[in-house]
Amino acid sequence: MVVRTIRTFLTKTSQKKIKLINFLLEAEGWRTISEAQKYLGVSSKSILLYIKELVELFEQFHGKIILRNDNNQRFLIQKEEDFPMYSIYLPYYKESYNYQLIDFMFKQPEKKLEDFAENQYTSTSTVFRYAKLLVPYFKRYNLTFHSYKLEIEGAETEIRSFYYYFYWDSTRDGGWPFLVGRNQVKEYIAEFEFVYDIKLDALQKKIFSYWLAIIIGRAKTNCLQLDKSVKETIAGDAAFNLIVAWLKRIQLDLPDEESYFLYRVIYAFGIIDGSKPYESAAAEAHEKSRSLAYRSAILLRAALKQGYDFDLDLTDKTTLFNLIAFHERSYFLFGNPDIFFNKSYPTELEKLDPHLYLEVKHFYDLVQQLAPDDLLSSLKNVNQLFLNYYYLLDYLGVLMKNLFPIKILITDDLHHTHRLWLMNKIRVLFSNSYAISFFDYDTAFEEVDLVISNYYLDTKGTPLLLMKNIPTPRNWRNLEQVLYQLNKTIGKQNP
Repeated sequence: MVVRTIRTFLTKTSQKKIKLINFLLEAEGWRTISEAQKYLGVSSKSILLYIKELVELFEQFHGKIILRNDNNQRFLIQKEEDFPMYSIYLPYYKESYNYQLIDFMFKQPEKKLEDFAENQYTSTSTVFRYAKLLVPYFKRYNLTFHSYKLEIEGAETEIRSFYYYFYWDSTRDGGWPFLVGRNQVKEYIAEFEFVYDIKLDALQKKIFSYWLAIIIGRAKTNCLQLDKSVKETIAGDAAFNLIVAWLKRIQLDLPDEESYFLYRVIYAFGIIDGSKPYESAAAEAHEKSRSLAYRSAILLRAALKQGYDFDLDLTDKTTLFNLIAFHERSYFLFGNPDIFFNKSYPTELEKLDPHLYLEVKHFYDLVQQLAPDDLLSSLKNVNQLFLNYYYLLDYLGVLMKNLFPIKILITDDLHHTHRLWLMNKIRVLFSNSYAISFFDYDTAFEEVDLVISNYYLDTKGTPLLLMKNIPTPRNWRNLEQVLYQLNKTIGKQNP
């Protein structure tokens, strides 16, 4: 795994440690101390100090990842195939000046660089030297960073979205990074469920709680402005009144503009996923107003017809809603939402399957060619749209057949399109060998045979299989092994 943006968030010493981890992980066997010295350009004493620290760090993972040391002469890292390496990397990132600086900016927006330096017990010049690295870092998100003022300049929606991904990615192992009380936010969400008469799952609650904390933290000091056309679309959905009623019920005093923003969040980030009446009403509101996202969905239909002679049925409100929602989400933040590691999904797909990459790229290019001028600027977010086009193209044409099926629950922190894509991908690969039935949304873990996620969950004893957003060959091999074992078990239970 190549860790990008490493200089932005890590000290030189931490960079060496991360590079050593990657160096050992990429080896097919043992690496000698001389090889490590040559690779990192440090002394043998430094290598042994790094090794000692890593051994101690790995111990907290109880054998899931182990660093073997052969008499201080050669080293080997062994780990479970699906061990999340971000658990190793993130502590180093969170110790860095720039992580602390971004966190400081969110929590104390009135403070300046000198205040942060004082908070860190270091000089302004030291902090400024690291802060300068954030200028090109923020530029990739179309945001401008003013280091001395500790200020991010850009659209408020995009600034909030950056903070959402920043805190989401840095707290994957748990914790609550916000000043607003966690229990208070939980109460707000409970009232939301009451007003909407729905039950959110654990992941939806976490996503919503992060967004609420960010909105509360930013709303009183940062002016949010949404386009008139966006607000007209939202106002055309009768369910928008529920947002207003909920805010009144919880007595959360926010500017009127925030109610429209909250509406966009709950639909674009999957908080309302699975509630078909709300999805249909939202799709109809977009269709009636011919919103930007709706016209983008119409454009996709035209591209599918021209590129594949495929007729996409947009009278199906669920399909229409999903296409609208992933376009809406792509408007929140330009660029790759992988804040720390900056993985490029087009690049990853190209490495995994060059032919498939070219097919998706040709489709993306076709969409660009067919797009009218007023849509083009909204379709430039290739890092996000490419992935959704990949899911969509692979999902279309699903066939399902279930006889004594292996019951699989798919849950993740991406949009519903990804779950649909993954279901279809599994069917394509394994339906000739296994009967499979998929579950989603509010299904209890105890009711299924397997949970598949890109995010660690407590599945109450049900087997959990972690898969990357674009699964690797190793992910698929693991799934095949699990399906084989489950199929034998289910066969014995249903002779």
